[in-house]
Amino acid sequence: MRTRTCLSLFAMCAGLMLCVTNFAFAVEGPYGGTPAPIPGTVQAENYDTGGQGVAYNVTSVNGTANNYRPDGVDLEVTTDTGGGHNLGWTAAGQWFKYTVNVTSAGTYAVTFRVAAINAVTDALHISNSSGSNLTGDISVPATGAWQSWTNVTATFTLPAGQQILTFNQDHPGWNINYFSVFPNQGPFGGTPWPVPGTVQAENYDLGGQGVGYNVSSVNGSANGYRSDGVDLEVTTDTGGGDDLGWTANGQWFKYTVNVASAGTYTVGFRVAAPSAVSDALHISNSSGTNLSGPVSVPATGVWQNWTNVSATVTLPAGQQVLTLDQDSGGWNLNYMTFTAGSGGGTGSCVGVSSITVNGTTYTPQWCQEFNGSAGSPDTSVWNFDLGNNNGWGNGEAEVYCGPPGYPNNPSQCPTTFSASTAPVYIDGNGHLVIQPRNVNGTWISGRMNTEGKQNFQYGILEARIQLPDTTNQGLWPAFWSLGSNISTAGWPTCGEADIMENWSPQVHNGAGPSGNNSTIHTAKTGGSGIGARYTFPSGQAANTAFHTYGVVWTQNEMQFFVDNASSPFFTVTPSNLPSGDTWPFNQNIFTLLNVAVGGTLGGSTSGLTNPQPMIVDYVRYYTHP
Repeated sequence: MRTRTCLSLFAMCAGLMLCVTNFAFAVEGPYGGTPAPIPGTVQAENYDTGGQGVAYNVTSVNGTANNYRPDGVDLEVTTDTGGGHNLGWTAAGQWFKYTVNVTSAGTYAVTFRVAAINAVTDALHISNSSGSNLTGDISVPATGAWQSWTNVTATFTLPAGQQILTFNQDHPGWNINYFSVFPNQGPFGGTPWPVPGTVQAENYDLGGQGVGYNVSSVNGSANGYRSDGVDLEVTTDTGGGDDLGWTANGQWFKYTVNVASAGTYTVGFRVAAPSAVSDALHISNSSGTNLSGPVSVPATGVWQNWTNVSATVTLPAGQQVLTLDQDSGGWNLNYMTFTAGSGGGTGSCVGVSSITVNGTTYTPQWCQEFNGSAGSPDTSVWNFDLGNNNGWGNGEAEVYCGPPGYPNNPSQCPTTFSASTAPVYIDGNGHLVIQPRNVNGTWISGRMNTEGKQNFQYGILEARIQLPDTTNQGLWPAFWSLGSNISTAGWPTCGEADIMENWSPQVHNGAGPSGNNSTIHTAKTGGSGIGARYTFPSGQAANTAFHTYGVVWTQNEMQFFVDNASSPFFTVTPSNLPSGDTWPFNQNIFTLLNVAVGGTLGGSTSGLTNPQPMIVDYVRYYTHP
């Protein structure tokens, strides 16, 4: 009896130990020991620990890669981007639990990465620990193969803190790789980006894959800028920050904006591309309508050499979502600038023919055509010099203005746009107009440049312009360039090339309407420079018709022309410089347009009343092969 009692007691103890052991194994917990963070991505293979009936429920154990974890079921290696494992062998009534830690309560977008040979209606849903269906019924579209993947998105509301989400399989026939949970679509930072204004490319909407953006693969070397960062890298462009790269056909990014007033806006895209990309991108609205038309990106030579291209969009007032659609890969985007008005040019050279000079063909790359409705020039393409700046070193009388709302605009400048008051504007007939005006005894005018926005090196730079009447003194119009290193080298060491410069015969024997002066200024030649004069054929004049003023620029040579690039009237090389001088024109330049009032060559303004404007049909740059 004693022996039997001891044996019975031993059996009871052993059974109790087995129960305790089984109970320890059955304790549910996050795989890896730490709850998956939300916002974030939860891999399907990382369901909770605890085993059958606790962390998961399957009707049968399948899988070809269950050795990923000791309690692995229904797992296989995936060929989806990023690799890892997916969960397969789905069946009605099966479920998997995931312990997560939600940063803050709110409504979230959840994107499921799924694959299915055939479409599956009511395939799955997510529930909470109380069994409530949080997402509603989720269907999976047909992808054609078990490893051909797509995204399906839903929304759900979660409380803050640690909690368990159950992934319920309602109908079989699909695989899942992961699900990503991010705040429901909305502006990054919480506030819509104002239009007019600048929208940084890296500040795309919240919501994650399939909601705030869609990418075919996750790349980037600076994605730490934001928790859901994709395809970001640090830029060396002016202003720093990050740019958006790794562009590919079919990808898109959304931006929530708040438009101040309905109307037409110019969108300036800050882009870079080693090679030219046709039909690179477009902007669409929430209905999918293409607002901008196809936008091409010119070759800038390297990924961090930046330029600007523009398009126009018509927007209603108020908060709205704009989508940046990537139609072809091979370019980077730093930011988009929205300005009121048509902006007068797209930067596109579609329809512009190449120019052949002495057997060399120059291809149009940057074209400001000034088309579109009346409005202010595009500030993503053009900077505006402001004020009088002590006469700009030449005793000038004018105050230069930017468009209405331009930062630090002088008080004398108009605060609202009207073609009847603006000193610089797009006329709605395909022209840029610089119109000096006398406002309560102060002359205002315009001086615009591409410094830091568009550089040029070698090629043809030209503008088609109708000049104001300079028979009498008072005005001093010019189309010219400066070395891009002016901020470090200073003037005139940086080099100045006056492609078109015109002033009255009453001042220093100017050409007036009968001709044009072209001059270069270097360290040794200073303000006098080296130049030549072009005289129009009989019956022609600068102020009665448009003429094309340009320069054919190659290494160590500049050839200035009027109306015919093959017939230069002035050629200058380093051999023309005085002894000890340095040729400064084998480096980047930027271009300028202005009409000065008074000054060294403008002369007296005492007789100046209601002057004619300078009217610019286009400014174009053609690359040297």
